[in-house]
Formats: sequence, C-alpha cells, structure tokens
Amino acid sequence: MNKAIYSENFNFFSHTLAGTPEQAPRWRRCVHSADNALGEALGQAYVARAFPPESKERVLKLVNAIKAALDQDISQLSWMTPQTKKQASAKLHGILDKIGYPDKWRDYSALTITPNSYLENVHHATAFEFNRWVQKIGKPIDRYDWTMTPPTINAYYDAQFNTINFPAGILQPPFFSDQADDAANFGGEGAVIGHEITHGFDDEGRKFDANGNLHDWWTPEDAKNYDERGKCISDEYTQEIPEAGVKQNGLLTQGEDTADNGGLYIALIALENTLKQQGKTLDTKGDDGLTELQRFFLAFANGWCEEERPEIMRVQVLTNPHSLPKYRVNNTVANMPEFARAFGCAKGKPLVHENACRVW
Repeated sequence: MNKAIYSENFNFFSHTLAGTPEQAPRWRRCVHSADNALGEALGQAYVARAFPPESKERVLKLVNAIKAALDQDISQLSWMTPQTKKQASAKLHGILDKIGYPDKWRDYSALTITPNSYLENVHHATAFEFNRWVQKIGKPIDRYDWTMTPPTINAYYDAQFNTINFPAGILQPPFFSDQADDAANFGGEGAVIGHEITHGFDDEGRKFDANGNLHDWWTPEDAKNYDERGKCISDEYTQEIPEAGVKQNGLLTQGEDTADNGGLYIALIALENTLKQQGKTLDTKGDDGLTELQRFFLAFANGWCEEERPEIMRVQVLTNPHSLPKYRVNNTVANMPEFARAFGCAKGKPLVHENACRVW
C-alpha cells in the first residue's frame, strides 16, 4: 500500500481513537510485520537471546507452586461443596502449561519471502497461514499449538484446550527475572500466572470442564454462591473513571477482574509456601529493609506502571474487558487484608475496602 493509504489508516485507528501523535519508526513497524507473518521464526532468534533454559525452568517452578496454591485454596473454600471441589481440582490438574515457546517450531519452508515486493510477501504469508488452519480440519486438536508468538508481551488461557500460555516476551522484567528474588517474581510474573489459571474458573471459564467441553460441573448451590461472589466483583468495578470521563461497566470486565483478584491471592499463597520451605515468613526483612510481603505487592504494582493517553483510556473503558492498569492494581490490593497489614493501612482508607470481594 502507498504512503497515503497507510497514513489514513494510522490517522483514524491510532491517532483519532488512541491519541498516538506520530507513527512508530520504520524499523519498529518492520519488526511488528515480521512478528505477524513469521512469528515463530522471529521467536527462535528472540528466545535464543532473551529466554535461556534456566529461566524456563524457574518459571515452571512458579507455575507449579501457584497451581498447588490454588488446589490448596479450593480445598479450603467454605462456600463450595465437596462434589464441585473435586471437579474444580480435576480441571486444575488437567491444565496444560505452555511456557516461553513451542516444543516444536513451525516449518516455514513452504513460504516464499523475497526482497522484491512487500505486498507480495504479505499475500504469501497470509495464504500460508490460511492453509495451515485449513489443514487442521478433520484432524485431532493440537493443544500444543500457539496463537501468540514468542516475543509477545501478553499471555492467555484457552478454555476449549484448557491450556495456559506464556510467551517468552512476558517472561522478562519487570514481570520476571532469573536474577530477582522470589517475592519479586511471585508478585510480578506470579500474579500473571495466577491470573491466567484463574481464567479457567472465572464467570466464563468455569462453564468449561477439564477437557475443554462446555459442561456444567457445578451444583446449583455452588453456582448460586459463585454468582453472588461474582456480583460483588462486578459491582465493585462498576465505577466512574474520571481520567477517561466515562463509567466502567463491571459486567464487561468481570472475568478479567476476577482473574486479577484470584491470581494475586493464589500467587501470595504460593510465595508464603515457598518461603516456609526456606525457613522464612512473609514478614522476613531483606537488606533493603522491606519485608517479603511488601516486595511482593511492590512488584505487582510495578508490573502495571503504565502511561496512557485519555483517548485510548476512553476507548478501553468502553470496549475492553480489562480494567485500566490503575484499577487493576488498586481495586485488587484493596480487597486483600494482607496489603493493609503490609503497609499499615487503617480501616476506612482508600486502599482498604470495607466490603472486600473475593471469589478465589
């Protein structure tokens, strides 16, 4: 496409809707394009530089600790019957962990890329990807297939495959570092891992079973109890967002908000269990004078330290199932008495909710 067409696309979607003042530099757009078309080829080079085997091994330990924490949490829930607890535990143990990059890299040998025409390269790459999906028809599902590329700074839970997926891009600072202590990694990456696992049990994910089938495995009593707790979350997040000039619909963001709250809670349980094995507690102080509990919450907040323009804030609040970063942090920690204890927040303060919500 020529410059005029590209500029018009940018002016509407990026400038008008998102408030972006200028286009990204050409090199960044080229990298983005390569990631779209040849994500796993680019991913191999990225992983070789940014995500060594030692990092993957440590992330897997985080995942296992957080899964164990959720299993522990499920067994102790007062509002869930033993029958449903058994099904929840079975689903948890059925989750497939996909960390960093695919076990088998994609073969691009059938794709022709030349330096002659960018548009032709896009056409070839699009046809290659379309054909790859067509070849899946009539064959068993592949739970090991990825829908995000390794450099992506994001993660997802797939309800129909019952998998958690963490590209190497989000397994970097400030979320995770193989040089960071456990409190920082559990507060940063652990909260993300807990978030994705909790999606298997949020208002949508809970409707799928361990095999990814749409199946109601809840007793009527437990489903009612769940809905009551879910309503606490949706009511809490239905709020005015002054910086965006609009009101947030808590029903739109309920799944993500539930995952934020549950993810941070089980990440904290996992950290506490890990520290016990080391002869420490959440109140143990480090060389910086901060307790393990304080470093955990600071790492969580630091991971969401972002700046957004008013235009994109407004679009996000009205259309996106994720709350703005500020509220993903503040509402979540305000529901946890552990945060109030860590920083001495008294009852009635903004980050201490009188009606604290909790599902998981």
